[in-house]
Amino acid sequence: MRNTLYRQMVYWINAHRTWIEVADDSLFREHVIARSDRTDYLVSRTLVLRAFRPHGECAEGTVWHIPEHDLDRALATLRKQDRQFRQRIKKAAMYLTAKDAEAIILLATHGIVRLELLEQPIHMTSKPYRL
Repeated sequence: MRNTLYRQMVYWINAHRTWIEVADDSLFREHVIARSDRTDYLVSRTLVLRAFRPHGECAEGTVWHIPEHDLDRALATLRKQDRQFRQRIKKAAMYLTAKDAEAIILLATHGIVRLELLEQPIHMTSKPYRL
């Protein structure tokens, strides 16, 4: 996953979180990848998410470690499923939305973690200030 895309996803999770926060976005860990004929060990970046409030069956303090390998596979799956997403991401990472970040995390965790990001509207005053 490109670093700019990864950072944009982390930004959306932090900016619109409701019950999960990014605990660490620069952790490198060793992961086991099972192949059909062998087992590979890979050191990769790992996204660490933590529940800062209880939600459903998840207690406060529950931690998920999502390896970049799983995020890459989720991104590839989303590109195949959603043509508009593929076109937006091809342009630039800044076109990644909060809903895209939710979908990537949902696919990467096999449906276990639902971020439920809340997009708050921009507050605009009805009467502009005058000097």
